[in-house]
Amino acid sequence: MGLKSFQIVFENPTQTYYSGETVSGRVVLSLNSSKSIRGIVIKFKGEANVHWTENESRKNSDGTTEEHTVYFQGNEKYFESKYHLVGGRADEMVLPEGEHCFPFSTVLPPKLPSSFEGEFGHIRYTVKVVVDRPWKFDHEIKSAFTVISPVDLNTHETAKNPSMQEVEKRFCCLCCESGPLTMALSLPVTGYVPGQDIPVTIEIDNASNVCVTDVKCKLKKLITFIATSPYGSSREEELTVSEVIFDSVQPRHSNTATQKMTVPPLPPSDLDNCEIIDLAYYLKVVAEVSGCHNALKTSAPIIIGTIPLTSYQPVFTPMPMEGGNVSGGIGWTVPSLGSEAQSPYVQPSIRPQGEPDCVPSAPPPDGGEKYKQPHTPFHGSTSLSYPDIPPPTFTESFFGPQNIQDAEDSQYIQGNLNYVPKYPVYNFVSK
Repeated sequence: MGLKSFQIVFENPTQTYYSGETVSGRVVLSLNSSKSIRGIVIKFKGEANVHWTENESRKNSDGTTEEHTVYFQGNEKYFESKYHLVGGRADEMVLPEGEHCFPFSTVLPPKLPSSFEGEFGHIRYTVKVVVDRPWKFDHEIKSAFTVISPVDLNTHETAKNPSMQEVEKRFCCLCCESGPLTMALSLPVTGYVPGQDIPVTIEIDNASNVCVTDVKCKLKKLITFIATSPYGSSREEELTVSEVIFDSVQPRHSNTATQKMTVPPLPPSDLDNCEIIDLAYYLKVVAEVSGCHNALKTSAPIIIGTIPLTSYQPVFTPMPMEGGNVSGGIGWTVPSLGSEAQSPYVQPSIRPQGEPDCVPSAPPPDGGEKYKQPHTPFHGSTSLSYPDIPPPTFTESFFGPQNIQDAEDSQYIQGNLNYVPKYPVYNFVSK
């Protein structure tokens, strides 16, 4: 059989990075017999793609019409690089039986959009390794990692602002107009982060003779996909993230209530640095009424960030951490960064079974001496500006996995192809 196992192992176990950081790890192959190869190539890629189909009616020269399927698509490429982990010359080489380890690293560009997966498009970052075999099918393995583009709510122009939306409706029955039904939606601020509660206050003053049967508030996610081929077009997708229900209000009664909606793991608003996918969030409130009358509706925009407002709900709950904790402040802890990592850049070596080793993936920095991985695990490049904000955990997206196999991959490609992006989630104290 030859190939016993084939793995891509990231140095950062969350597989989550900020723009400008170094993605590093190792490729591990285990062989139960020697194998002839031309080389092993690693490929890094970051890109956005959108795609969907629509049916259009077209008039023929004889005056008849036909339905045609139009394939819309768009692409943005953020970076792409590849190099040989081993081999690469015209001559073949033989990998002996045993385990072989090949370190890799690449530096991400400074401005990248956050990872995103949707039905009609994605922003995706991948590592792919190909074992180039002469006169045989190549071995391929692929893995995706998450990139976060920080959205600092403290510097956002509207995130600190409270929100107040009020609507009114009158009902007519047998030519008699009732008193007004008034509904107000209020929020203390507009910006929130995953893990944080949105306190939704609904005030209803029902001076009408119609019963408000129920009031539903939904957190909605609105995605806009923008295609550039065969011509410019766009498509929207709207999804419900969460929902809370308020009590009914009888005629000539009023009610004011507050309910909390916890923000699940979500990508940040806007998807900065991407021109073909846009992302927005908003609250939609619908008050259903009895009879044949239309419902009363209102909405308010919500900004989802990656760094919480320091001026709002600043208290966090302690987080259980492995490997010990470092005291940070009242009510929370900061995980230890651990000891300085050993450089993966060592002298080339391929050893037989029972003696695994690693070979270099790129020229060593500064002569190959020890260096510290420049990974910023808290809030990206802005973490030093907020010493009182504890680090988030990175949690899989609320919307689940997507298959990352694409047209460039063979049908035999290996790896965890069902990928779920991870987003920063904060642990707040419930009040």
